[in-house]
Amino acid sequence: MGGEFDVDLGGTVAVVTGATAGLGREIARGLVRLGAQVIINARDPRRGEAAKADLGAGRPDAVTVLPMDVSDQGSIRSFAAAVRARHGQVDVLVNNAGAWFTQRRESADGLELTFATNVIGPYLLTALLLDPLRAARAARVVNVVSSISGDFDASDLQFTRRPFDGFKAYAQSKAALRLLTWSFADELANTPVTVNAAAPGFVRTEFNRNATGARAVMINLSARLFGASPAKGADTPLWAAVDPALSGRTGAYFSGRTEKDGGPRDPDTVTDLRRRCEDLTSTVHH
Repeated sequence: MGGEFDVDLGGTVAVVTGATAGLGREIARGLVRLGAQVIINARDPRRGEAAKADLGAGRPDAVTVLPMDVSDQGSIRSFAAAVRARHGQVDVLVNNAGAWFTQRRESADGLELTFATNVIGPYLLTALLLDPLRAARAARVVNVVSSISGDFDASDLQFTRRPFDGFKAYAQSKAALRLLTWSFADELANTPVTVNAAAPGFVRTEFNRNATGARAVMINLSARLFGASPAKGADTPLWAAVDPALSGRTGAYFSGRTEKDGGPRDPDTVTDLRRRCEDLTSTVHH
């Protein structure tokens, strides 16, 4: 798939989360094929090594695996510090890791797990890698979002007031990730760093592994019958990360290699969510 792009990523560094399987692995595969040094995270070292062996088959030194759980802030900080220690610049950051849960669960930091994984994780990792991103010639951040997006209630981001609904929590988290995309794009508007959102479409992945019940069964069945392969799903996020024609394009929402309406961009809502994320991670970047 990477061969479609007339671009040589030799000498560049790319970070891809959630790349031990599925969509993230195919995004990472495309970046490796184009010549990038690719850093992936793994909660389970064995899964990480298996992914490294697969991705680095032709270029064994091209893939680095570092431990990180994207729902755990301490883990994210350690990962970001390790990336910064190894590389003065990061040219591509793909925030791909995501999950949904049928029952309400909490992260190591006491946050609702969907929100911690799909919103706080990419927010904190991006914030912690801003310096190496700014140090690159023209860095790109790509947030992998979803066509499933909605149920956003800034006053109840963790479903402490509403009855917990895993699917609604997921839809809200993906709406929030779009808002964070607009926030970082605005913050970095006068820098060489672009920040965009990319939807992969309906893909056959392990995305449902943490969910049970009728809805999860239906989604699994539909994915097997109608879902695109992970390689096909990886196409738009990879395109957003590397295509030279998108140079300088920021704050956009892409689906099927096409820019589309990314939904609400109310500045007050964007600012409010960003502040809430800063408060929950005690990071403030201006």
